[in-house]
Amino acid sequence: MGQSLIVRLAGERMRGNTGDPRIVKLLAWVARRLDEPVSLRDAAAFVGLSPGRARHLFVERTGLPFRTYLLWLRLTRAVEIYSGGASLTQAAHGAGFADSAHLSRTFRRMFGISAASLSVS
Repeated sequence: MGQSLIVRLAGERMRGNTGDPRIVKLLAWVARRLDEPVSLRDAAAFVGLSPGRARHLFVERTGLPFRTYLLWLRLTRAVEIYSGGASLTQAAHGAGFADSAHLSRTFRRMFGISAASLSVS
């Protein structure tokens, strides 16, 4: 349910095939670490690239800057948690945001609506 809400808000999904095994490996590594701090430097080191090369290759293969993609993943995770019945605070923490205010600000900036408006009560 959460994924479908994000798709409706965003209009389309990121391209699925990145064409580079290092980026595929990096994407999986990042997805497993959403509830902890994640840096491009650490992700680049994980796949054996310099941060500059990783940044360039990431944008080339995904069409998004690393930080934007990371926020996208965290917002997706937060919506999934929230749509499962958790509070906004629980969703924020489960997706790696500092608190519900941080989640709400980021959600409004990305989608133009409040995260609380997704409530299905």
